[in-house]
Amino acid sequence: METKPATQAVRLEQDGNIWRLMNEFVGLRFNLSNYTYSVFLPATGEIVIADATLEGNRWNAARRVAATGRPEWTQLPDGIEVTFAIAYHHEPIPEYLFRFVLHDGDGAIRMGFGMRNHRDIGLRLMNTDVLSGGQLKLAFEQPVTLNGGAGAAETLVQPGLKRECENSLMLTGLVAKQRRTLVWGGLANRDFGKWAAIGPKSRREPAVTVLSLKADDPVGRLVDPGQTYWAEDTFYLDVTTADPFAALEKYGRAMREANHAAPKVYDFPVLCGWSVGALSKLPNINNSRALVAEMDAAVACGLTKYTKVGIRLEPDKYLQDTEQGWWDDEHWAKHGHLVPPYETMAKFCRAITERGGIPYTYFQVGMPSDDYARAFPGHMLNNDISKLAVWHRHHQPLVSFDYTDPDFQKHMLSVWQRLRRDGMRGIKFDYPETGWRPEGGFEDKYATTASAYREVFRLAREGLGAEAFLDERNLGESGRPCLDVTAGLVDTQRNWADSNAFVARMVTIGGLRWYKNRTVFNYFPDTKTVHDLTPEVRRSMLTMMFLTSGRLDLATSFTLFTPEIVHDFTRIYPMYREPFSARPLDAFTGGDDPQVYDLELTPDWHQVALFNAGQAVRPIPVPLSGDRASTGAMGLDPAGEYYVYDFWADRLVGKLPGTAVIERELEPLHCAMLSVRKVQPHPQVISTNRHVLQGWVELADVQWDAAGKKLSGKAVVIGGEPLRIVVAGNGRVPVGASGRLEEHPAGNDYRVLVLECEQTTEMIWAIQF
Repeated sequence: METKPATQAVRLEQDGNIWRLMNEFVGLRFNLSNYTYSVFLPATGEIVIADATLEGNRWNAARRVAATGRPEWTQLPDGIEVTFAIAYHHEPIPEYLFRFVLHDGDGAIRMGFGMRNHRDIGLRLMNTDVLSGGQLKLAFEQPVTLNGGAGAAETLVQPGLKRECENSLMLTGLVAKQRRTLVWGGLANRDFGKWAAIGPKSRREPAVTVLSLKADDPVGRLVDPGQTYWAEDTFYLDVTTADPFAALEKYGRAMREANHAAPKVYDFPVLCGWSVGALSKLPNINNSRALVAEMDAAVACGLTKYTKVGIRLEPDKYLQDTEQGWWDDEHWAKHGHLVPPYETMAKFCRAITERGGIPYTYFQVGMPSDDYARAFPGHMLNNDISKLAVWHRHHQPLVSFDYTDPDFQKHMLSVWQRLRRDGMRGIKFDYPETGWRPEGGFEDKYATTASAYREVFRLAREGLGAEAFLDERNLGESGRPCLDVTAGLVDTQRNWADSNAFVARMVTIGGLRWYKNRTVFNYFPDTKTVHDLTPEVRRSMLTMMFLTSGRLDLATSFTLFTPEIVHDFTRIYPMYREPFSARPLDAFTGGDDPQVYDLELTPDWHQVALFNAGQAVRPIPVPLSGDRASTGAMGLDPAGEYYVYDFWADRLVGKLPGTAVIERELEPLHCAMLSVRKVQPHPQVISTNRHVLQGWVELADVQWDAAGKKLSGKAVVIGGEPLRIVVAGNGRVPVGASGRLEEHPAGNDYRVLVLECEQTTEMIWAIQF
C-alpha cells in the first residue's frame, strides 16, 4: 500500500485498484476496477454509502469500455483533490471528468465534474451524476427528509426514504437509537441546475435505498474539439454532522462561500405601487407622482424616524407595445408610469431620495414589447421574431430576449448604468421564468439554459453595482424549475404567488429554509397589508416575517398608517445584520408547520417565537433543554436558570430552571416573542420596549463593572419615544442611574430604566448598584 504525502489531516492511500481519500471525519473508497466508490467513517470503518457510480450524459459504468489512464491527485494548501477521467463509449471518445476534494478538519465532501473532448466535432455535456445508485447502508428509523426548495417551490419535511427535488436534500432519523443526518446538494452555480434524490433502487429491489446527485441542463455546455471543460458548478455531501440543524447550517455557510453570496440586509420596507391598488383594492398609486406622495405620507406619519422606506414603481403593462426592452423615460412616460412633475426616472429617484427613501422599480425578464422586437430582432433568441403575431399568455412569450447576445448585453449595461446614474437602488425582476429558455437559441454557443438565465442578473449587478438590491420573483411558473442558480447574484427570492394576505404556510416556506435565509438569499412571500389586521395578527405577521424572511414588502398605503400601526411596524426595524436565521425547532417532531422559531443570538441569549399555525386555539410549548431534533427543545443548559420575557405583552414570564417548558396558549395566527437569557451572577438587561430582539440592535457595549458595581452601555434612543430598558438586579439594589428608574410589576428585583431625548441620538447610560 502506498500512502501519498498528507496535509495536516487529509491523506490518500493506494492499494492496487483501491484508492482511499480520507481525513479524520470521512473517507472515500474508490474501486478502479469498476469505477464505483463508497463513503465511510474512518474512525469506525462504518460504510454510509456503498457502490455509487459516476455518470456523464447518462452513460454509466455498465456501459464503460475502459478508464483512460490512472486517476490524478493534487495537494492543496488545506486538503487533497482526486480527479478521474472515464470513457463510457466508442472511440474516438470524450472523457467524463470527476473531481473529489477533502479539506482539513471538515467532514464535507466537495465534488466537481467536466468533459474532455477528443472528437473532431463539438460535443455538449448535458448532465452529470456525481452520485448515482449509491446504496444507503444505514438502517434509519423514523426517517424524514427536507427538500432544499428555492423560489416558490413548496418546502416540506416528509417521512420516508423516497424523495426527489431541485437543489438539495437532507435526511435525518435514528440509527441504532442515535441521531444521524445526511445532506447532499448543489454548491457553486454557473452552467447547470442541481437535483438530489433518494428512493428504492428498482422495482425488483425495493428494499435497497439509493441516493443520487446530478447536474442537468436542457441545452448543455458545448465543448469544442480537443478542449477540456471543467464546470464551475460543484456539489456537496456531508454524512458526518449528526444534528440536522447544524448540518444544514454548515451547508448554508458552504453555499455562501462557494457562490460569494452576501445578500444585502433589507433594513427598510418596500411599498409596492402595483399591490396597493391591485391587491388591496385601494386607489391606484402606480405612477411617479402618487408614489412621491406616498413617500411624503411615510414622513408625515413618523415612520422615517425609525427606518428608510423603499418605494417601488412597477411598469407592468402586458402584451403588444409596452416599456419592456426600451426601458427608458420616453416609454415609461408614454405608458403612464412616469408623470409630471416626475416625468423622468432621475426626477423620481431624486424626489424619493431627498425624502429619505430608496427608489425601486420593476423589469419583466423575458417579455419584450412587440415594437422593440420589431426594431431589434437580433436581440431575440435565434434572431427570430416570426412568432410575434401568435397568441400567447402574457407570461409565456414565444419571442424573448437573448441575454447572451453581445449587442443586447451592451444595451442592457447602458440601461443599468443610466439607472444607476439616475439614483435607482433596487430592481424587482418579474416573471423571471421567461428567462429560463430550455429551447436554447442563444447567440453565445457555449451558453447553457442556466448560464443564460444568470446573465439577466449578472448584467444588472455589473451595471447597477454591488450596492443595488436585486429581487427575483421566482415562482416556477410554466413548469420551470425553482433553482438556486442565482446564488451570489440576487439578494432576494420571492417564495409565494401574488397575495397580500398572511397565512401560516408563508411562515413555513421561509422558516424551513432558515439555513439559506439571510445566508445565501433573503426570502419573502409577497406584499402584506397591515391596515386591515387585528393588532394581535398584525404583530404576529410582523414578528414572523422578521424571523423567517429577510424583508417585508407592503400593500398598505402610508396614508393609512395610524400611530398604533407605526408603533408595531417599527418594532422590527432596524433589521439585524448577522447572516443567520431562526431555527424551526419543531420541524422534525411531527406536524406540517413548525410553530417554534429560535434565533440564537449568543449561546446564553435566544429570541424565541411561539406561533400558532393551526386553525384553533392551542398551547404551544418549547422545552428549554433537551435534544432539538427529537423534542423541539432549545438545547440550553439544564443546570442553568433563564429569564423569559414576553415582548408584545411587556411581561416577565418567569425566572425558570433549565429543565422547564415554556408554554403559551395562542389564538390562530397569534404569536408570542420571548427573550430567553441565562441568569448571570450580576445585574443584567432582560428586555427593552424598542425592538422585538429586545436589546440586540438598539443597545451596545452592555457590561457589568464588578469593581465599580455599575451596569452600563450605549443605547439608540428615538426622539420623542421613551426607551424602556428592563433590568434584573439579581440580588443587588440600584442606588442611582443616568436616567429615570421605575419599578417593575414583577417585583423588587427588577427595575425599568427610562431614557428620553428630543432628537434621535445615541446615549450612554449607567445604573449604579
